[in-house]
Amino acid sequence: MADLNPPKIEFDKKGSTSRFDFNLNQYADNFFDFKIVGSSRTAYNLTGFGFSGTIRKYIGSAITASDNITIGFETSGQTVGIITARVNCGITTLLSKISPRYTYDIIATRHDSGYKRQLIAGDVNVNVGITQVTPAEGDDDSNDILGSHRICIAVIDEANDGSNAPSVAEYNAFRASFPNRKHYILQPRSSGVADTSKLMDSDISDIYVSGFGTDTSFNGSEIQVYPVSRDNGSAAAASDWFDIVGIETGSITKLALFVDISGSMTLSTVAASYAKFIGTCTDAGITVREESNQNEDWIEPFSGILA
Repeated sequence: MADLNPPKIEFDKKGSTSRFDFNLNQYADNFFDFKIVGSSRTAYNLTGFGFSGTIRKYIGSAITASDNITIGFETSGQTVGIITARVNCGITTLLSKISPRYTYDIIATRHDSGYKRQLIAGDVNVNVGITQVTPAEGDDDSNDILGSHRICIAVIDEANDGSNAPSVAEYNAFRASFPNRKHYILQPRSSGVADTSKLMDSDISDIYVSGFGTDTSFNGSEIQVYPVSRDNGSAAAASDWFDIVGIETGSITKLALFVDISGSMTLSTVAASYAKFIGTCTDAGITVREESNQNEDWIEPFSGILA
């Protein structure tokens, strides 16, 4: 069913791309109305334009990826600025239940000139039908089919001085859905001293619960962000992420890891530490789920099912 109050998207040749996030139900037909307006906020006549759109895992992912899907469009209302994006139930089966977070964009193309414009972009959260998170059974995580007790490690140096960090609402939603996930932030630093302000503002810092808990052994205060080495591939400079987080062998079989590669750091920044960590996990019989995110958001990679 289409939205009764569609979002208004401003459109002209000089404007910037609007952002709008939406939820998509897997195994159901999904319809999303967008009302396109000009700079004066009045309806924009879209006659003469064609539309194309893609849902993909992340910005820049290969167009041939198996879970990329094409958005269809209903344009009978385009003279009054309304287009309807359509995602049919059949193609939603391609979307991952394990990591149900995607991005999308819609391109408008003028038929007579070929002029193209990214009309709207945003994130897609796929509702895979999970309404309740079932706690793990037993002393290990062998029955934790949703990853509700999964250890989550984010290796990230900055989030645009905190402005790209998760919002309070996003963080609270994560904690409400997965209260037992232990979340750790490891910050590659040249100085050896963590700078929490580069990763979160005070509103998040006030409520963030780190997997380090009440441990004050590092600097006399409870740890929110732990500094690790920017080793640049030097084994001698590598940090031991496994030991820092305090993973106990024999108690877990899987964990989730996100390494930021958005620009201010890449995998090569921490290559030796990463190799050491993966090697230690392999030796301990622990499977590492490697998550991705291009937005410097250190919660989003862990907000879905981590089976």
